[in-house]
Amino acid sequence: MEIDELVRRPVEAAEEFNRHEHRSDGTRVTHSLANGLTTLCHCLFSRLHADVERKVGRDSVLVPVSEVRAEKATKREIEIFEIAVSASAVKEHHYVSTDDDWYVQWLVGLRMGKSQADAALFGQIARYLSKTSDERRLAFTDALMKVLPESMRAPLIVFHLMPLAVRLVTALAFNDQTNATRLRDRQVACLPSIADCPECRGRLLDNGEQCRECGNPLWKFEWLTATD
Repeated sequence: MEIDELVRRPVEAAEEFNRHEHRSDGTRVTHSLANGLTTLCHCLFSRLHADVERKVGRDSVLVPVSEVRAEKATKREIEIFEIAVSASAVKEHHYVSTDDDWYVQWLVGLRMGKSQADAALFGQIARYLSKTSDERRLAFTDALMKVLPESMRAPLIVFHLMPLAVRLVTALAFNDQTNATRLRDRQVACLPSIADCPECRGRLLDNGEQCRECGNPLWKFEWLTATD
């Protein structure tokens, strides 16, 4: 991918956001979303791959033939899921002014670039959006296992925390602090140990920020497997 495209994408996305929404904070919204979703994507891949191999061990049957290809395919699946979940949250909370597919197309352009925006990609996003949250989560785990079989050995709780984390990132990007706090409370209900981190105490972090101790906004293996 060209460096120029990576630099150009958020600038163009911010300008389009301002035009479509008749706002002037497109740069802030764009960078907040991009930082938050990128952090979650990298975190989830680490939980499914590096953390699993370090804590559970390598299984030659499950290890992909090409780690580079597997990482690329896995992160693509994560990005698609993130776009669908964020779009669902935006529609539910009316974060943008229209109820059509503008936000999906805009976020695909920001996250994956126009060169990746083909019919198959939009079809997969549409299928996610047609499902309930539970159905969407199960479809996501199935998609991940096809490209990264060892992901089936990750703690199941991570797949419950991830969609909440995407919705939380979206809420913070759109300055919905009330909903962000409610989403964190739901995460704590799923994994009470979140609140026990001596460094962050489970507080909300700015999009793109990460706790070195526990991994907040998507927790490390030790925290995912902690019991009271």
